[in-house]
Amino acid sequence: MRPLERIDEISDLIREIWNENPDMRYMQLLYTLQSSFSQKNMDVGKVEERVDRAYPRIGFDLFNVEDEEFKIFLENYLFEQRKRNA
Repeated sequence: MRPLERIDEISDLIREIWNENPDMRYMQLLYTLQSSFSQKNMDVGKVEERVDRAYPRIGFDLFNVEDEEFKIFLENYLFEQRKRNA
């Protein structure tokens, strides 16, 4: 079984990031985090569909990303965010 403490660790990081961005809605936050994770990892999980020539619909399928990898990303994201806001 995977370690249970990872749930609180990841949840706490997301809460801290959200507290730094209180005007962002939860789903906006999740989308932004997925997008940033994908960009920093050679577009892993990026799913793009063309609605027409001018408009792509972009989503992210991060189903297979390991929790530890995402946790490290969140730690770095929070560090960079706090550095920018200092």
